[in-house]
Amino acid sequence: MYYLLELREKMKKVYASYNVYIRPAVKFLLALLSFILLNASIGYMSKLNNPFLSILLSVLCAFLPGQLMILVLSLFMMAHLYAISAELALIALCVLVVMYLLYLRFAPKMGYVIIITVMLCGLKLYAAVPIIIGIGLGAASIVPVSFGMLVYVIVKTASEYEAALTNSSVTDTVQHISYLAESFVNDRAFVVMVLAAVVTIIVIVCIKKMTIDNAWTYALIAGAVVEFLIYIVGILALHAKFGIVSLILGLIIGIVGGYVCKVLLFSVDYKRTEYVQFEDDEYYYYVKAVPKVTVVNEDVRVKQINGKKTKKAEAQPVRRSSRPMEFDDDDDDSITFDK
Repeated sequence: MYYLLELREKMKKVYASYNVYIRPAVKFLLALLSFILLNASIGYMSKLNNPFLSILLSVLCAFLPGQLMILVLSLFMMAHLYAISAELALIALCVLVVMYLLYLRFAPKMGYVIIITVMLCGLKLYAAVPIIIGIGLGAASIVPVSFGMLVYVIVKTASEYEAALTNSSVTDTVQHISYLAESFVNDRAFVVMVLAAVVTIIVIVCIKKMTIDNAWTYALIAGAVVEFLIYIVGILALHAKFGIVSLILGLIIGIVGGYVCKVLLFSVDYKRTEYVQFEDDEYYYYVKAVPKVTVVNEDVRVKQINGKKTKKAEAQPVRRSSRPMEFDDDDDDSITFDK
């Protein structure tokens, strides 16, 4: 734990010195990985599969705000979806417009949560999402996590919709939209994912706000157990299709990532807990004070003083003036001597 705390302090110093370069670099890597995953999942428009175009767009996103970065990624995704079906692109557009108007307009920084959620789900680490984000952000992350999982489902099932629409005898646009909407509603895996994410985040937030010792650790463990049980019930009762290996791996990564977030965000020493009681005219107060874990700076510089030079300086005689001392009336603290 102390190693993580030392690493946190070093990261703070590095970020404070080089944040002008670190923030664009992180946004560039995040955007580039998103473009690569989109091309690998739904790369149906050949003109957008050019890696140089992905790099160019990533450089552009590195200097854009979070909202505009999501806009560029959304347009990139809808272009690929339009190559499959105009109706599918229209549904994705409606989802993104609702997402922007109802949430991102008021919480622009949560757009990064949506991007990270889609990326982790694309890597089959969907079980790690609610644990890490629930510990790090809290209840405010429920909406962006749900939107991110919805975008992931649209991306994941794009090729399945292409085959279904190609073999279907439905030709009317309205019937196509109805068919796609029913496909989303009947997707049991998506229902289980969203339900597990929402319940897990709520459990983690409720437990970590308790005043008991090690509340964040209990919240982390309880959230992982609840999420695992929900996925097991969804697999057995609803016949949702999830890989057991990817589910367990996601839970392990989520627990490790949640523990790292817990140490970095909430590191306290319960052994030095103090209880304070006082009162005023209207209330009695019972306060529990838990000190934070601090890292002692080991970079101590000792200045060596040469004793010989000091003694030699002290041995030199002091010349005295035969004239009396003169004081400057303008500055009472200064004294001058005439030689």
